[in-house]
Amino acid sequence: MKYNTNSHIESINDVKMFFYHLVHERKLNFHPDDDFAEYISYDSNTPSFTPEEVSIYNKLMEESFDACKKANEDIYNMGFKELSKGIIC
Repeated sequence: MKYNTNSHIESINDVKMFFYHLVHERKLNFHPDDDFAEYISYDSNTPSFTPEEVSIYNKLMEESFDACKKANEDIYNMGFKELSKGIIC
């Protein structure tokens, strides 16, 4: 999935898809409270996201918090569940 300035998180399903994207497509070990500007690639020691992506992804995470609050879902539990699926043992 490709997210852009027109992308929005409006439902719990959107949150799940966004988290899937972060873990499985972007290969990110993320936390919902973190600013996307703080993520650095381990291999290259460079930012994981462009400034434009940081703006987009931070907005999407804010919308994810809103969607979870409206649906009475725990965003941290949702993130943990998706991260757990991405762990290779």
